[in-house]
Amino acid sequence: MASLTIKNAVKRYGSVEVLKSVDIDLADGEFLVLLGASGCGKSTLLNMIAGLESVTEGEISIGDRIINDVHPKDRDIAMVFQSYALYPNMTVAKNIAFGLEMRGVPKAERDTAVLDVAKVLKMDHLLDRKPSQLSGGQRQRVAMGRALVRRPEVFLFDEPLSNLDAKLRLEMRTEIKRLHKRLNATMVYVTHDQIEALTLADRIAILKDGEIQQLASPEEIYDRPVNMFVAGLVGSPPMNFIHAEVARTDTGYGAEITVRANGTDNSVLLDLTNHPADLSGFVGREIVIGIRPEAITQTGSHDGPTQCFASEIDVTEATGADTLCILNWNGKEVMARISSGYARIIEGTMDFSVDISRASLFDPQSEMRIA
Repeated sequence: MASLTIKNAVKRYGSVEVLKSVDIDLADGEFLVLLGASGCGKSTLLNMIAGLESVTEGEISIGDRIINDVHPKDRDIAMVFQSYALYPNMTVAKNIAFGLEMRGVPKAERDTAVLDVAKVLKMDHLLDRKPSQLSGGQRQRVAMGRALVRRPEVFLFDEPLSNLDAKLRLEMRTEIKRLHKRLNATMVYVTHDQIEALTLADRIAILKDGEIQQLASPEEIYDRPVNMFVAGLVGSPPMNFIHAEVARTDTGYGAEITVRANGTDNSVLLDLTNHPADLSGFVGREIVIGIRPEAITQTGSHDGPTQCFASEIDVTEATGADTLCILNWNGKEVMARISSGYARIIEGTMDFSVDISRASLFDPQSEMRIA
């Protein structure tokens, strides 16, 4: 395996710049996920690594070798596509071995390699079947096997699970995670599914309009998003955004919000004194308080200091493991997450506990995190 370096990579189609100065340094054996909405440039970047798209400016290197002008077949990469791209007239074994056959690898060596890969993917009993006789998950395993059998320096995945149902996606995520752990392979994975990104990645690169918004570990991106775009993209349900003005209090800083309870609007001061952000320059100004739904829950469920107050519930949504509640704060819908046992006993107003230490604070003008 090898490292992957992308340095000031730019991609233009005529006057349209679809990738803007992308910089990524991927260590040997690291798993990188490119995450973003359709049209953000993530698949274009993957295709540039693969050699399917040219690099307008900048450099892409695998190990110590710059590959800008290297033909795709000579880059020592393997790509797994969304559409499987299997040969329908070939058996599973022949589909997996096809690339080795094209490279002139002897048949005995091919057969050994195919069997080894099939055992890793738990499909050695399917080697004589045709793709039409396989399920969607099995076909994707064959596509992965075809990539694995070559032992490339870098694996590229282009939304490989998007055609599968929810149960198969979960199973295949586990298989890919297990595979990465076993091979310690360098992998780049494109997806628009945040759950795939959070569960698979060592690091996530979040793209918007061809620019990397944040490149960090899943934990860093979830807990300390660099801006409101990242905060709103990652998390299900997404982060709540509450606009409020910062005021100086006797103990430090606070922000007043309006909470509906028992049919009336009540003023509640959110105590921001112990928040790590420096709010001295924001007194008298509006900020955006970003709070994940799990940081707003039933009273008594948090460890450590919290604030408690009553809030009226508009709607509840039982999801099995827990219950989502829609509240009304500052005239906006706010989502809270409470224990599943409360799903059928909630009516009207309930006491909620808010962990402000887990909140993210943003500048409403720049939408950047307040350091």
